[in-house]
Amino acid sequence: MQLRSIILYSKSGEKRVLDFCLGELNIVTGTSQTGKSALLDIVDFCMGRDEVTLPIGPISRTVSWYAALFQLPDTRAFVARKAPAPGRKSVTNAMLELGADLEPLDFEQLRVNADSTMVREQLGGRIGIGDTAVEGTGGPGSGPLTAHLGHAALLCLQNQDEVSHRRWLFHRQAEDGIRTALRTTLPYFLGAVAEDQAAMQQQLTTARRALRRLQGELKAAEALNQDVDVTLQTLLREAETRGLLPEAGAVEVVADRAGAIEALRRAATVASLPTPMREEEQRRRELELQQVRDQLRRNLRDVADQRKLLTDQEHHENGFTSAVNRGVSRLGAAQLVAVQPDGGQDLRACPACGSELSEPDPPVDAMLAMRDELRGQLDAVRTTRPGRERALRQLQEETDQLRQRLRGVEGALSVVSEAEAARRGLQSRAEEQAYTRGRIDTYLAQLDHAGPGGDLVRLRSQITLAEQVVTGLEAELDPQEVEDRLAHSLNYISSDMTQWADRLRLEHGTRHVRLDLKRLTVVTDSDEGVAELMRIGSGKNWVGYHLVAHLALHQYFVVHGRPVPRLLMLDQPTQPYYPSDVAKQAGMRDVPARDEDREAVLRLFELMRDVVDELGGGFQIIVSDHANLPESWFQDRVRYNWRDGDALIPQEWIDQHGGSAS
Repeated sequence: MQLRSIILYSKSGEKRVLDFCLGELNIVTGTSQTGKSALLDIVDFCMGRDEVTLPIGPISRTVSWYAALFQLPDTRAFVARKAPAPGRKSVTNAMLELGADLEPLDFEQLRVNADSTMVREQLGGRIGIGDTAVEGTGGPGSGPLTAHLGHAALLCLQNQDEVSHRRWLFHRQAEDGIRTALRTTLPYFLGAVAEDQAAMQQQLTTARRALRRLQGELKAAEALNQDVDVTLQTLLREAETRGLLPEAGAVEVVADRAGAIEALRRAATVASLPTPMREEEQRRRELELQQVRDQLRRNLRDVADQRKLLTDQEHHENGFTSAVNRGVSRLGAAQLVAVQPDGGQDLRACPACGSELSEPDPPVDAMLAMRDELRGQLDAVRTTRPGRERALRQLQEETDQLRQRLRGVEGALSVVSEAEAARRGLQSRAEEQAYTRGRIDTYLAQLDHAGPGGDLVRLRSQITLAEQVVTGLEAELDPQEVEDRLAHSLNYISSDMTQWADRLRLEHGTRHVRLDLKRLTVVTDSDEGVAELMRIGSGKNWVGYHLVAHLALHQYFVVHGRPVPRLLMLDQPTQPYYPSDVAKQAGMRDVPARDEDREAVLRLFELMRDVVDELGGGFQIIVSDHANLPESWFQDRVRYNWRDGDALIPQEWIDQHGGSAS
């Protein structure tokens, strides 16, 4: 997989196509802020990355679609990604077209027909990345990781912040999860992990499960053959207890195993006790009785309330009668008052002693009239008393009748409850019989399957074959064998790294230069011991070791046919040799001033040129850099020189859509 073209589409539909040569070193040179670094971000985006890393500026203000045309082994792939909406940091939708003669499409042909996952799967599958699940190294429970094109892209891109970094060797290595993905998938891309590892791992899991099942069946069969007679007698006793052997003493007359089995077969076919069904009529009758009982209880409460009302009334009348009788007795003394000769009454004289009263008494006839009135009230009370007594007798009779009816209803409900308890007992008995019949059926089925020892022979033979399958798969997935293959690959890569580090005259480059996959860095030997990249000084050494590591990896990928894009993009690899932007604005040139720096830069590009040429078109490098060396071979490989107003985004687009070139 190599890059044929990068295509930009403006918001008004214009198309900008940048073509690259397959199997060659392609150089894009130019001054700062001309869009060189954006090329790598566009390719990363078109290889299925969701996060948008393109700079905010002229490119974001003018471009509506980003696209790349890839050359695959048997066809071409056109991938287009729509520019994210303002404020969006990620995009998942995409366009994917495949065709042997595809050329960059026109703006009117662009449409969303895929997503980033489909892009990775389709392109990855075309270059040979299968559905390979690699065991993770993230600790217990990390699980396998399925390699895809996004993991391969990490080995193909080096932006300007990465190519000279002393700690991070690979693209996006500083991000969460990327280090684990690199450690996990690099053995697969190097060929140390088998292509069909995921399938083989699934086969091993299935084979182990089948072996455990056979071992369990063998154990059960051996137990059956050892305890047959004991289990048969136990089941016979249980069947007898449950009433499944109607013949008295049936267990005692069983003489051998065959007789026990036959008796159990008969027991398993005995019909269960009839389980009385609770008829709807019985349920309806119970509900009716409950309703009658509840009504009788309400009636009793009503009668009790009426009796209480009458008894309270009688109590109040008795109090009233006593008070009136006392009044009548007192008023009877009025008859003792003396009568005057003229027939009048001396109201000032005491009737008892004749002495004069300080206040005269009421007239005698008034008191006698009140007495008569009170006697009339007493007669009225006595008149109502027989009616109340009759009402109380009737209420008592009604109470007795209600209580008698209530006892009858409650007795009927008790009978229904006893019938229900009996039914439940019969149902429980039937369930016990069904449970025992099930145990008998299960055991006899196992006994039929096992046979008199013949099943043991079959199971042992199957276990032997299953163990051979498991052993074979474990050998193919042996972690030590994976480690050995990985060590062989790294030694192969190390020889090239050491040779090229010496050629670039890197510090400690004459020693054993190698990759450390656990720490994801370059290490070499020094007089003071092993030196990691971060312990080696100078940005020039960091760039050099980044370059030799990636060139050695890609040469290995090409020679051994590994499923990694045949593409390496480098952004600003010569930055340690060039003056800062401040110095350049002061008039310094875009060429290293010192001869030794210029020679070092020349060695970098010569190494890239030679590695590409040695691989005979099987590898492509695209470099974005300030360098613009005068050598003819260098100029032959310059595809774009963005100086004097030339840039990735045409000035016409900027003028049309606003903004400035910077």
